[in-house]
Amino acid sequence: MASSKERVPVVIVEYDEIARTIAKRIAEIIKERRREGGHAVLGLATGSTPIGIYRELIKMHREE
Repeated sequence: MASSKERVPVVIVEYDEIARTIAKRIAEIIKERRREGGHAVLGLATGSTPIGIYRELIKMHREE
C-alpha cells in the first residue's frame, strides 16, 4: 500500500486577533438575525479557551 502525505497549510494567528475576529462575527450574526426579526442562539463553551472571545463580546456590548 502506497502512502502519501498531504500537506496542509498551517496559519498561526495571535490569540487576541482571533478572539476579536470571532467576537465580531458573532456580533454580526446576532445583528443580522435581529434585523430579520429573528433570534440568535449562542451555545457557550466552557474552559479557558473561549475566554478571550467572551471578553471581546463584553467589551463590544459596553461600547454600544
